[in-house]
Amino acid sequence: KKLPPPAVISLGEGQEPVAILAMNNAAVNGTWVLLQNCELGLGLMNEMEEYLSRLKVGGMDPAFRLFITALPHPEFPLGLLQMSKKVTNEPP
Repeated sequence: KKLPPPAVISLGEGQEPVAILAMNNAAVNGTWVLLQNCELGLGLMNEMEEYLSRLKVGGMDPAFRLFITALPHPEFPLGLLQMSKKVTNEPP
């Protein structure tokens, strides 16, 4: 079975509602979401840990995946980083 491509949302310029809708749909349908430039959506990132906890309790499709990309930012929520699997890309 071929899965649909992931929903790709670049945060900033009021894209938080679009991101929340995409995550809600993906959690129900078992699809993937990629949130890019998350350092520009710190408001949403601050709520993300609680949002993901509610999804776990409320039930979500086990195939659901959420990927986020962000540049380093001093105000990025530490709890979200601690609960995530991380991949870094650093110059040689």
